[in-house]
Amino acid sequence: MVTNPPPFGAAAPSSTTSLLLVVAPFEENAKRVESHLRNAGHKVRTVWISQVPELEQQLQKSQPDLLLAADHVREIPFKAVLDACRRFAPNLPVLALSAQLSGDATASALAVGARDSVSDVDPESLQHLERVVVRELIAYRNLRELARSHSLLADYESRYSQLIAGTGDAVAHFCEGIISKVNPAFATLIGHADAEDLAGVPLMDLVVPEQQSAVRDHLKQLQQGRADGKPLECALMSRAGDKVPVRAQLTRGEADGESFVEMLIRAEATQATNVTTESGRLEFCKALDAPPTDNVPRAALFAVIDSFSALEERVGYIDAEQVAIQTGAKLAAMLGSDHQLYRFSTQEFGALFSRADGLQFESLAQQIAQEVATQVFSTADHESQVTLSLMVYPLGGADTASQVVSDLVREARKLSSRGGNRAVLLGPTARANAEEREDQRKADAIRKAIEENRFKLAYQTIASLEGDTRQHFDVLVRMINEEGVELHASDFFRTAEKAGLARSIDRWVISRGMKIQAGRERRKDKEASMLFLKLSEDSLRDADNFIAWVHDMLKGRKFGEDEICIEIQEMVLQNHIRKAKVLTKTLRDNGASVAIEHFGIGANSAQLIEHLPINFLKFHSSYTQNFGEKDIQKKMSDLMDMAKQRRIKTIVSHVEDANVMARMWQMGVNYIQGYHIQEPEVVMLT
Repeated sequence: MVTNPPPFGAAAPSSTTSLLLVVAPFEENAKRVESHLRNAGHKVRTVWISQVPELEQQLQKSQPDLLLAADHVREIPFKAVLDACRRFAPNLPVLALSAQLSGDATASALAVGARDSVSDVDPESLQHLERVVVRELIAYRNLRELARSHSLLADYESRYSQLIAGTGDAVAHFCEGIISKVNPAFATLIGHADAEDLAGVPLMDLVVPEQQSAVRDHLKQLQQGRADGKPLECALMSRAGDKVPVRAQLTRGEADGESFVEMLIRAEATQATNVTTESGRLEFCKALDAPPTDNVPRAALFAVIDSFSALEERVGYIDAEQVAIQTGAKLAAMLGSDHQLYRFSTQEFGALFSRADGLQFESLAQQIAQEVATQVFSTADHESQVTLSLMVYPLGGADTASQVVSDLVREARKLSSRGGNRAVLLGPTARANAEEREDQRKADAIRKAIEENRFKLAYQTIASLEGDTRQHFDVLVRMINEEGVELHASDFFRTAEKAGLARSIDRWVISRGMKIQAGRERRKDKEASMLFLKLSEDSLRDADNFIAWVHDMLKGRKFGEDEICIEIQEMVLQNHIRKAKVLTKTLRDNGASVAIEHFGIGANSAQLIEHLPINFLKFHSSYTQNFGEKDIQKKMSDLMDMAKQRRIKTIVSHVEDANVMARMWQMGVNYIQGYHIQEPEVVMLT
C-alpha cells in the first residue's frame, strides 16, 4: 500500500511556509502542485512564473526553497532557467517538470544540473512529485541550517576574541605549558606593554619559583579531571620583578583540533563613576523637573533588581552590594552616553535617557532586561545572576516629577513582586507608541509580502440581468501572511495606504489581471470575460507615473476589447477631478473600460459622470441596504436615467436575496453582484 510521506516539517521542524517557484507556461501547473501538496499536509506556497526575466527578478527579491521548471517549453528554455539560478541562487534545488515520468527524462535533467525530474500529469505522478519535493526541501533546509551554523560559529569565535581582547579580566591560553595567547589585561597585570611579547613564553617562567610545584600539581589535577573547579591561588612575577598575587580559574578548551588551558583572572569590581549613590531620589526628581534642553524624545526609566533580599541571604550584604553596583554599571553602559542614572534605593535605579525615535524606548528596555538576565556578576567569593523589572515612561510637556516617579515606582515594584524579568511601557503616550509600532509592524509585513509576491486574487461574479453571456468578475486582492493565512483587503489595505504601499499593490493586481487575460488569449478561450480591477487613491494621486507604468506594461499594444475595467471610488475621483480626467481618458484611449465604484453618495454624483468618460457605475452598498426607502429608490432611479442617457451600464452590489434582485431587474439595472449571486473565490479563471 502506498502512503503519503509525512509533512516535511515533521522531519525538519519549521513554522514557516516553504516558497516554491513554478516556471511554466500556464498558472494551472503551479495551482495543481500547490493544491496537491497542501492537501497532503505540507505548508507550501507556489508562485507562478512565465518568463525568464520575471524569474531573475523573483530570485533577487525573495528566498525560494525550491524551483520546478517545465523542460519542454520552447518559450522558456530549461537551460536559461538553470543559468538564472546559478547566477542568483546557486544552491537552490531545481526540479525538471516533464511532460511524463521516464528514465530518459530523469537522466537528461540530472545531466544539465537539475536535482531530479517530476511530472504533474496524473495522481501517480503527483505522489512521486510530492516525495521528491519533500526530500529536496528537507535537504535544502539542512544545507541552509549548516551554512547558518558555520556563520554563527565564525561570528561566535570573532565575538569571543573581541570580548577577550576588550575585557578587564586577565586571560591567558597555554598549550603544553607554553603560552599561546594572552589578552591586553593579562599583559598589563604583569607589567608588559604588548601582549605579543608573552607568546611562546613557558607559563612556569611567570610563576614565582616557590609556587611552581603547587601550580604543576594543580595542572595535573585539571588534566585528570580532579580539580573540581577549585581556583588556583598563586603569585606571578611581573616584568619589574614584583610578585603579583592572583586567584585564577583554569579550564580546558579546544580550538582548531588542539587542546589548551585557559587561565582567567577576574578584575576586581569597581564602582561606576556615572552612578549617583548619594541623594539618588532627590537628584532623580530634580532631573525630571528640569526642562529639556532640546526637542529629542526623552523617557524616564525605573529598574528594580528582582528578589534582592534572597540574593543578600545567599551571598551576603557586601557581595550583594557589589552586584548592585555592577548592575548599575551595566545599565549605564547600555543606556549610552546621553543619559543620567541615579541610585534610588539599595536595589533600585532611576534614569533619564533620550533617543532620536520614541519608538526605541521600549525595545531598549527589553534589550536591557534580556542582557542583564544573561550576565554573570562576579565578586570576590561568588558569581551571581540577577533579573530586572523595568518601567519606561515617555515624557511629555504636562508630566510632573511626582506623578512620573509615583507611577514608575508603584508599577515596577508590583511587576517585580510577580516575578519580574520584564520591561513595560507606561504613561499617556504609551498607547500611541504601541499603535504606531503596530502600524509599523503591519507595514513591514505588507512590504515583505510585496517583495515575496505573497498575494492572490479572488473573483466574484458580476451577473447580467439583460442576457449578456460574457463573464464579468470583480477582482479582490488577498494577502498571504507568513503563517500561510489569507487576509482580506480590509485587514491590510488601510495600513498599506498609510505606509504608501497601496500603489505597489495596485500595480501587482493590474499586472496580474493583464497576465491572466493574456493567458486566456493564448489558449483561445471561446468565452470572453472582463476583470474589474480596483485602483486606490494613492495611484490616482500619482497619475502621471501610473500612466507611464501602464504604457510600459502594454508595450505599444492596447487592452483587448472588454478585457479590463478599472474601478475608482467616487469620493476619490471627486478629490482629484483634474487628474481623474487625464487618467480615465488615457485608460479609455488604451482600450480599458472605467467604472465609478461606491457611486451615488457624493453631493455631485450627477455632475461627475458629465465630466468623465465612464463605462460602468457601481452603486454604493447603502442603496441595496436601504432599498425599501422611497427617497433612496427615487434618487437611484434618477441617477439610472442619467446613466442610460449616456449609455453607461449600471451595477448594484451587495445583493443578498432574490426579492431585491427581481426589483433591481424591474428598475432596469444591468448587472448585480453579491453573496446571493456568488461568494468571492480564490480560483484561477479557466
